[in-house]
Amino acid sequence: MDSSSAGTINIARSQELRRFLVWLVLLRAVVLLLGLNLAQPLGVLPSHIGRFAFLPLANTFIAIITAIYLPLWCADRFLLPQLYAQIGTDLALVTLLIAYTGGMESAFLSFYILIIIYCGLALGRNGGLVGASWSVLLYAGIITAGKMGLLDEGGFYPEYGQITFRIFFHALGFFAVAFLSSYLLDRVRTVEKELQVKTDSLRQLQSLNDRIISSIRSGLMTIDLDGRVALFNRTAEDLLGRKSTGVLEKPLPVILGSALWEKITGYDLVHNIQPLRHEEWIILPSGSRRYLGFSVSPLEDEKQSLLGYIISFQDLTEIKRLEEEVRLKDRMAAIGNMAAGVAHEIRNPLTAMQGSIEVLCSRSGLPKSDEKLLDIVIREGERLNRFVEDFLHLARPDKVMHQDVDLAALIRDSITLLQNSPGARDKYKIAFQQQAARLPISGNANQLRQVFWNLSQNALRAMPSGGPLTIAASKTDEGGTKITFQDTGIGMSQEEQERLFQPFQSGFAKGTGLGLSIVFQIMEDHGGKISVDSEKGRGTSVTLYFPPLPDNPRADDSVPSE
Repeated sequence: MDSSSAGTINIARSQELRRFLVWLVLLRAVVLLLGLNLAQPLGVLPSHIGRFAFLPLANTFIAIITAIYLPLWCADRFLLPQLYAQIGTDLALVTLLIAYTGGMESAFLSFYILIIIYCGLALGRNGGLVGASWSVLLYAGIITAGKMGLLDEGGFYPEYGQITFRIFFHALGFFAVAFLSSYLLDRVRTVEKELQVKTDSLRQLQSLNDRIISSIRSGLMTIDLDGRVALFNRTAEDLLGRKSTGVLEKPLPVILGSALWEKITGYDLVHNIQPLRHEEWIILPSGSRRYLGFSVSPLEDEKQSLLGYIISFQDLTEIKRLEEEVRLKDRMAAIGNMAAGVAHEIRNPLTAMQGSIEVLCSRSGLPKSDEKLLDIVIREGERLNRFVEDFLHLARPDKVMHQDVDLAALIRDSITLLQNSPGARDKYKIAFQQQAARLPISGNANQLRQVFWNLSQNALRAMPSGGPLTIAASKTDEGGTKITFQDTGIGMSQEEQERLFQPFQSGFAKGTGLGLSIVFQIMEDHGGKISVDSEKGRGTSVTLYFPPLPDNPRADDSVPSE
């Protein structure tokens, strides 16, 4: 046993002894006061006691020793010597009380037994035997002194043989009480140790269980049969944006909506081996959305009676996004294969039609009305031709060489074109926030200009009454580049965002619905990612992520925002 363990045990024993002493002082006063003050009215005390002021003196003595013991106990020092002193005082006090209240016929002989019991409880088996030995000796002394006439208590004493018999059987009883009290003390201490070991083990298991639950990287909650939350781990707090203190005892539909709870109540989890699985978008208290996947299992007791349900869940938002991205790529690939043939079939007759119309326009003598109609046909034909070119570009992107380009310079060029375009001079304020002097990546400058132009044009169209367009460019922690286009326009619903990059899904009256599809395709060609955050009536934020160059430095000279 190390020194720290020994010190802990000594402290525990000292505290136990301190508690024992205060109970001993208080119980002694109660027992003596009640015993003595009830003995005289009941006629238990001998008649010669009345010659003295016995009760006042006894009560005063008890009050005095109690008044001495309590301050000594409060000092919390020399506890073991205090116990020895109290044992000695009690033996002397009981011996005098028995000697002058009838000797071997005294009604207070049982006080020796009380002393033996608390000696055994406080000092163990040896303490009980010592207390029993002193009680036998003092009892024998009382009988011997009375037989010899040394005591004037008026008691009757039989012959020495009967006296010896009495002493022997009282000694037998005293030692039996000592053994019994020490045995009970050992049993109590053994049970206490076993209980302490089991309590510590249970506490360790509880602590381990709490650590396991809090360390699980999946959200975990348990609910009762009424759907009220009983357990809510730390990951669940992070995934749902709620603290456990505000969730416990609340119904599941209040936290996650009614869809999951309706599935649970309508599914027989007890007889189905497979757990119930459920996926849905959850709106967090912050207003953001997460796509969560839930797995529900029954919570049963040892008799396999249903107590509630265990719900584990994970954040599948990124997986959902990747699935949508894969589906979009597959859809665009299928559209591209079809578009190549359709565009070819449209472009050939369109070229012939445009040539024929130009020949007609070159002839003289056409009426003015016919010239206007031919001009409309030519103009619409050119628009249709541009649409076919965009369609072909979406279906079969041009193979271009990538080189080191500076995104900051390309953005500044796009901003210059925007600021000098007729529709953007008065209504819009375009700001460029740049955190690094250069933002080099590997890419194609013309394609990237097309990306920036399309996103900027969409942002301006989303603000028909004008407003600010903020373009922010910065380095990512991984050394790549992040560019954000933030407008304050009409925004988009969640359904519109999900269809945003699909072909022919324009949100503007005169749009072809191919611009953002081409942006998506160009970002894929550059190994980048694009994300959109928008809310109806509160504007849209489009963020582009570009990977770093292989030897790209992570820090550049900072420059002020424009």
